[in-house]
Amino acid sequence: MRLRDLGEGNLIRRIRERFRNPAIPVGIGDDAAILDLPADHSLVYCSDLVAENSHFIRDIHPPDSVGYKAVAVNVSDVGAMGGVPMYFTVSVAAPGDLDLEWLDGFYTGIEKACGDFGVILAGGDTSSASSIFVDVSMVGRVPAGGAVLRSGAKVGDGIYVTGALGGSAAGLELLRKRTLDAPAVRRHLYPEPRHKVGAAVRALSHAMIDVSDGLSTDLGHIVEESRLSARIYKNKLPAAQGASELQVLHGGEEYELLIVAPQLPETIENVPVTRIGEMVESIDGLHRVYLDEAVLQPRGWDHYPTNSSA
Repeated sequence: MRLRDLGEGNLIRRIRERFRNPAIPVGIGDDAAILDLPADHSLVYCSDLVAENSHFIRDIHPPDSVGYKAVAVNVSDVGAMGGVPMYFTVSVAAPGDLDLEWLDGFYTGIEKACGDFGVILAGGDTSSASSIFVDVSMVGRVPAGGAVLRSGAKVGDGIYVTGALGGSAAGLELLRKRTLDAPAVRRHLYPEPRHKVGAAVRALSHAMIDVSDGLSTDLGHIVEESRLSARIYKNKLPAAQGASELQVLHGGEEYELLIVAPQLPETIENVPVTRIGEMVESIDGLHRVYLDEAVLQPRGWDHYPTNSSA
């Protein structure tokens, strides 16, 4: 059966029945959801768009991985603020001739993500389009005044990263070659956001960001927002098995956390944490990332790259 044969009303009913959850006052089926937030907490809100042929290729990415990752990237963003993810909405635009088997697989991935990350689907929207677009918006909670921003780094702080880098980029390369059984491929298809680590280090950290666009690019965001520079060391970077140096430095969709803090333990929430460098003063007002002694140019993912070499 194709999506156009089912119709929008029947599609919404299928989703509503599959994701009905008594934990929220009003969920799927009304004009808007009603959600509860604990007292003395602030709302953490984020949104991510997943586009066919930009973030995934229908012929090689399993549909459940598309749904799973669409939720995981938002979980990661909430965790990078030191927050706890809670609820999300999913809006899907798709062609009318899309096979319902693909859509069912997509929502299987959504369902698995709900279980793995402890989040609840609260609603969304559907529309027609010439290709598949998925937009997930997520809300979480953080104690009032306790969010960790990109702008709080201090000179002398250590720069830490969770897990290992380069695995997702290596997995994508293998996936394009139709190699499906390598651990790196699973790492790319079903990322493991470190939201529990983010919440655990909230009180210890001065700045934080998740590695979604690549180490060189995302550390650059902390550098710019904190008005400082960063020095990291090649021999201290934790590389995923099989990942190249370029993939470690610039590979995106890792969803590890970069944490800037005076001191962190080597393991948090059973995840290894590695000190890879420190924050330093900027020279001549230029906020840079240094790899050993050389300037590391940001070469991670950019949807709208320029021709500038700066």
